[in-house]
Amino acid sequence: MPTNAKSGRRHTQAVVIIHGIGEQHPMETVRAFADAILPEPTEGGEKYFVRPDPLSESFELRKLQNRSQPRTHFFEYYWAYKVEGTKLSHILSWLYLLLFRKPKKVPRQMLSLWVVSWLLIVLILIAISVDVFGPLKQLTPQLPPFIVSGISVLLFSVFHLVFYLYIGDAARYLSPTPDNIKLRQGIRADGIKLLKKIHESGEYERVIVVGHSLGSVVAYDILKHLWQEYYTDYREPKASTQPALANLEKIGEDLRKGINGVTVENYMQAQIDLWKEMRSLGNPWLVTDLITAGSPLTHAAMLFANDEDDLRARQRQRDLPTNPPEPEVEITKKEERRFYSYLVWEGYGKKKDIKLRAVHHGGLFALTRWTNLYYPALWGIFGDLVGGPLVHWFGPGIRDIAVGSSSKLKDHTLLAHLSYWSKGRIKSSNPKLAIALDEIIKALDLKNTSYFS
Repeated sequence: MPTNAKSGRRHTQAVVIIHGIGEQHPMETVRAFADAILPEPTEGGEKYFVRPDPLSESFELRKLQNRSQPRTHFFEYYWAYKVEGTKLSHILSWLYLLLFRKPKKVPRQMLSLWVVSWLLIVLILIAISVDVFGPLKQLTPQLPPFIVSGISVLLFSVFHLVFYLYIGDAARYLSPTPDNIKLRQGIRADGIKLLKKIHESGEYERVIVVGHSLGSVVAYDILKHLWQEYYTDYREPKASTQPALANLEKIGEDLRKGINGVTVENYMQAQIDLWKEMRSLGNPWLVTDLITAGSPLTHAAMLFANDEDDLRARQRQRDLPTNPPEPEVEITKKEERRFYSYLVWEGYGKKKDIKLRAVHHGGLFALTRWTNLYYPALWGIFGDLVGGPLVHWFGPGIRDIAVGSSSKLKDHTLLAHLSYWSKGRIKSSNPKLAIALDEIIKALDLKNTSYFS
């Protein structure tokens, strides 16, 4: 069994899962996730134990503990209760920003959905103007009152579910209008607080963050801000040429340019090496992996910016981290050098010989791997409309994985969005697509001891 050489204790890692939109219940997501990814115990009994969770500061939450080594604790960052007071005006103002833009400012993969949305709006307006609902109005008085009431309740429930509980969550979090700032601040601050407590508890040697749907955007945001607190922190500085950092910078730029046969697998191994090197110098950053599933980040050019040019500018300015990180460019007469780091420690006192470089504030993905799963949407409409590939938008260091299920019907409807860790691990109906649950288990890599060596 792997143990910590310094303390002699067994290794412990944490998985933090962040749920998506909707009226989620506490522990609902983390229980389903742990039940799906953990193997059946060979000796019988339960897959996991439920333990107190003092780090989350909520009586509704617990942490789950597996029964094998390395010891793994599963946390849920539960934020659904923070979204309250959503009004129709919040939703309509957000939809207005998305729909009322020039077609050339709509990203290519969103154009089909954008056109269909406008066609539906036009058809509804035409239907209202020519009174196509007239026959229904005449039929209504002839129906028994309880049927009319039942239909009304059903229609209102569907409207409330779709608009207020789903679209409403996205509209509030993704729209930085003044009346949403407090909500956005609260969601991010509490997520950062939980991750900081996990880092500072001294119990964990590795952290994996999993974000589903809108939870992937929350994960991206809180990791971005948490990294900015830790990136220059060397608690055990020592003389080092930092070879892993130099190697990561070279491989990252080779991958970006598509030269020297560098693959995403080469780059991800270099990320692990850099993470271990930074840890050996006392940097407290524990997050080795971000796993996103059904992520709206695929629509970043519409959700985070005015268009793709605006998105690229914000990435170059290091407001939105990319993978590999945005490089600093140094041009001399002999060469053009690209790097992600700068000198932060130049020795003083008894450590005058120490000079250390730190990855810049937008460079968290230099040492945190990113795996993204998505169900492809046929013609941009039929399938998981929420998620999609991220490499084009956030960089070639992301491992994009197109997945499917055993059902073509499910793959081509919004049900796909809810199926990323469905337990039926059988072959996909499309042989070109992987099974989502299998890929999540691989990305988690819970049994791998290379992080602890």
